[in-house]
Amino acid sequence: MSGERETESLPAPRLLPLAARRSPLAWIPPALCALVALACDGKRAVVHTAPKPHAEEVSFTAIESPSLQFLPRQQEAAPWRLDEDPIVIPGDRLANYLDQDAARFQQYGALDLTAGKYTSLDGKGFATVEIFRFPDFVKAFGAYSMRKAPNITYLTLQNESFATAHTIHIWRGPFYVRLTGRGEGNTLVRLASFVADRMPVAPGRPGVFGFFPDKQRIPNSERYAADSGFGQKYLGNSFQAQFDVDNDIIDGLIIPTANKQTATQILNAYRSLYVANGKLLDTIPNLGEDNFTGEDKYLGRAVAFRIDRFVIAFNGYKERQHLVDLATTTDQRILGNIRKQLVTADRQSEEGANEPRRTNPPAWPRPRP
Repeated sequence: MSGERETESLPAPRLLPLAARRSPLAWIPPALCALVALACDGKRAVVHTAPKPHAEEVSFTAIESPSLQFLPRQQEAAPWRLDEDPIVIPGDRLANYLDQDAARFQQYGALDLTAGKYTSLDGKGFATVEIFRFPDFVKAFGAYSMRKAPNITYLTLQNESFATAHTIHIWRGPFYVRLTGRGEGNTLVRLASFVADRMPVAPGRPGVFGFFPDKQRIPNSERYAADSGFGQKYLGNSFQAQFDVDNDIIDGLIIPTANKQTATQILNAYRSLYVANGKLLDTIPNLGEDNFTGEDKYLGRAVAFRIDRFVIAFNGYKERQHLVDLATTTDQRILGNIRKQLVTADRQSEEGANEPRRTNPPAWPRPRP
């Protein structure tokens, strides 16, 4: 046709069936499909994966600890016999042995736990001796003190000890010993005494308790709580004691902080608790560097103050004046301690200033001739 290019007539494309168009195997020659099927033998290919590494197994009987020397071996503490090799659990693995209770011991920085199982020679008694080791005697006292409960019997084992129906608890230097079991007569106490007598003794309770008034303090009520005080987390790491003032039971705490700024923040947080839930009362003249008093139906009455880097608080539910008296006495005791430290520092400074200077240098820096 004139004026138009002639185009070659192309055949129309052949459409494949719908199933073939959707399957990529439709384009594979049938002979090749037969070979693939023969090779697979009609089974799926097996994929091999690398096995997961097993958790490292630890032999707790092979771990060493200074506490091992305190456990009686063989039949040293008659009538008790060591059943098997003692175990030592490192501090970061306490959950393997104590489950949820491990967190409490870790709050006090437990280094390890050494445990030995014993049976009496007559086969009627059994006991487990657990020795928790801590970095210092203050933390050991804390872990021990938080086990105190009503209706316990205090023993004479140093530094301090008590017993319940089937357990004996001992604070001894940087160690807390817990003995659980059943025995005839006082055999459990004798076993506990054998262990404790081998341990070093602490010089006494943590010195912070010396700031509390001695009068009206309930004997053996002292605790060191790492987690909280008066139910508040920010009052943790506190040294606590109870007082009985004319049948008015009062709780007291002292928190030694790193500096004045931290102490101020803690006191303000405690004050805010009463602002939000109760009401504030008049402050007390000349008590610490800052103080407040408050009351609430559920929180009770509180008198709290800050002096230097210390936060002190007393909590009760009866007479406010009882709290004020305890706070005032504590304030004076801390002030007296601070004055004593200042006087000692001044004396040492004066002695250093009056010391005659050496005219001859010591032998070691002299040059050789």
